[in-house]
Amino acid sequence: MVISVLTTMACDNELDLVSDWKEIPVLYGFLSRSDSAQYIRVEKAFLDPTTSAFVIAKNPDSLYFQDAIVQLEDLTTGTRVNLTRVDGTLEGYPRAPGIFATSPNYLYKIKTDEAKIFGDREYRILVSAPDGRLITSSSTRVVGDHTFSFSSPPEKITFLYDNSINIGWRSNENTAFFYDVTMRLHIQETVSGGSGPEEVVLDWPIEKNILRGTSKNISTFVPGISFYQLLASKLEAKANVSRKFLYIEIQIDAGGKEIYDFLAVGQANSGITGAEYVPSYSNIENGFGLFSSRYSLVGNNYTLSDQSLELLKNGIYTQDLNFN
Repeated sequence: MVISVLTTMACDNELDLVSDWKEIPVLYGFLSRSDSAQYIRVEKAFLDPTTSAFVIAKNPDSLYFQDAIVQLEDLTTGTRVNLTRVDGTLEGYPRAPGIFATSPNYLYKIKTDEAKIFGDREYRILVSAPDGRLITSSSTRVVGDHTFSFSSPPEKITFLYDNSINIGWRSNENTAFFYDVTMRLHIQETVSGGSGPEEVVLDWPIEKNILRGTSKNISTFVPGISFYQLLASKLEAKANVSRKFLYIEIQIDAGGKEIYDFLAVGQANSGITGAEYVPSYSNIENGFGLFSSRYSLVGNNYTLSDQSLELLKNGIYTQDLNFN
């Protein structure tokens, strides 16, 4: 998930390191109707003139607010629901090793059906102290449901060297701002004399940052030849390995404008001609971080046509990979 990527903040060379000790709220979260539960990370950052930030980062007591109350508010109805603090590691979201303490790994959770999240509605996250003092808040509109366009692509996909396939999807909601498209290729490999077949999964990024525009129908095209070129670059030809192509997953990730702006700011000054100072994007009141929405549409019933299987077995790019 994106949660694992967005758990640290870049250092700002302009911070006043000799100011009084101060705690700054840091919040990351993405509301998603396609997930079974919603997770919000709430932490503290520090300015301390007497202690190294690397020392502070290793102390869990310095990372988390004690007894914080985290609520999600539907700004259409005014209804608020409380999130429960959980250990993200036990939930299947371990914190990546680094300068920050990894245990405990606190997140705030609520099941999606309890949160009653609707597409195109605006929601606000609130973090308060036990005495009712508001620590920080942020709001976002929720990306609604999406579906694949009818027969685009068909259940049996034909990749030819001289054609392109169309991947199409649509939605009646108005919040999604951009899309990433990924194909996930599932392949069975059997080693002669080995213990048995094993499944290999290859992620194939098709296109990123496709802007939504005003249309309810969105699509992208994939050159057929690139399918075989990808397999040739990712799989090693071995005489004792036979392969069988199983199926394809297609995943469409829709993101809110805040995510797009966050990524755009991070890339704006990168490269050899970039500015010396790289600004950071935040939409968190009196703090840092990112609160937005996303939606993942996944289809996994796609197989290859007979023409594609024949090219996979005998084509110039993949004939040495022992597909059968």
